[in-house]
Amino acid sequence: MSPAPARAGRAPALRYRPARRTDVEALAELGARAYRVASLEQRREFYTDHPRFGLRDVRVGELDGAIVASLVLYPFEAWVRGRRVAVAGVGSLAVSPEHRRRGIADSLLRGTLRELRVSGRALSMLAPFRDAFYRKFGWGACEVVHQFAFAPANLATFDEARHVRRLAPPDRGRVQALYAEVAAATGHFALARNEAWWTRRLWTYPGEWLVYERRRGAIEGYAYYEVDNTKGYHHLALSLREIVAATPDAHRGLVGHVASLADQVEEVQIAAPANHAWAWLLQNAQNLHPGSEIDAFRDTGNLALGAQLRLVDLKAALELLPVAPGTRGSLRLEVEDPVLPLNARAWQVECDGSSHLRVKPAAATARRVRHRARASVEPLASIVSGALPAKAAMRAGLVDATPEAASLLDAWYRGTPGYLFPMNAF
Repeated sequence: MSPAPARAGRAPALRYRPARRTDVEALAELGARAYRVASLEQRREFYTDHPRFGLRDVRVGELDGAIVASLVLYPFEAWVRGRRVAVAGVGSLAVSPEHRRRGIADSLLRGTLRELRVSGRALSMLAPFRDAFYRKFGWGACEVVHQFAFAPANLATFDEARHVRRLAPPDRGRVQALYAEVAAATGHFALARNEAWWTRRLWTYPGEWLVYERRRGAIEGYAYYEVDNTKGYHHLALSLREIVAATPDAHRGLVGHVASLADQVEEVQIAAPANHAWAWLLQNAQNLHPGSEIDAFRDTGNLALGAQLRLVDLKAALELLPVAPGTRGSLRLEVEDPVLPLNARAWQVECDGSSHLRVKPAAATARRVRHRARASVEPLASIVSGALPAKAAMRAGLVDATPEAASLLDAWYRGTPGYLFPMNAF
């Protein structure tokens, strides 16, 4: 008996699987065609010689035996409130041009989320090419930054700038240690960096590295910037990609150095974390790329959204992410998650004043609960990352919560939105 023919017009199911060594050429060709920004050789090296992932971390989607889509599961760790937590970065999603708008990327992401859930990876993060596309799969914005563009002559000047000098090769180890120290102490979703990322990427960048050294051998801060000279050497634009300071003196020194470049530099650009003080370092409110003026407000910086977070295993994620200590209480959390239905239920969430939550399925009861919140997994990810206050979400209708539950969520997740650091982009 012959098999029944496939139904006309129905696309074959996408096969989701790990990449093999024999897939490298097909992956390189797919990446070059999908992104059109790199040579075939560069895309081949991307999959065979990357400092942050191996071929075992690549996933492909097949149709009729041909690879038509791929992505990378970056094995990251991030510092969150002093704890180093595992995060599966999802990136480098590529779909062949002739297979787009056919649900290929959707199928690939659903397969990815199922794999992450089964393999015990509770948290995922990505940098969206379009917010709405990933929001429908449950990723919510977790990184909020302010983008500044100002003249360095508008910056406050500091005498500590005299302790700033150009980085020398022997300083590299101390700079790497300083990043790890500051990320661990104050980072909020700041990605941990491995040695290969420093040596094979960051130290090869073409810009300028500076260090703040008040006492010999004691580097307290550093900065990296790149310069655009297309308008001439007296009209430079400086992109301040990273500034890391362990002490206030180091921060003042590095800012003072940038201010000292005013004779040549017309514009400084920086993407600052939400808990920045850059607006107060300017002598006058200024934005060289302003938006619309509204009433009497003076434009200083523009709000920008960065990475998104996904709670893949809700129970494990809430227990893994540390909360602000000192707050006791419990609430009933009703979660909607159409993509991962195992998350979609009522949970009892409790904290005894420590930095950890306890989460368990809530008893099925019709009795009235004083502390109750109901939300889909996407805005919930924004709340637990600190990017979206629960009270603001409640007032805007993004979550349904009692005032007591919203206050408790804000107490647990108080702080600032995530900040991965721009040079950790993936």
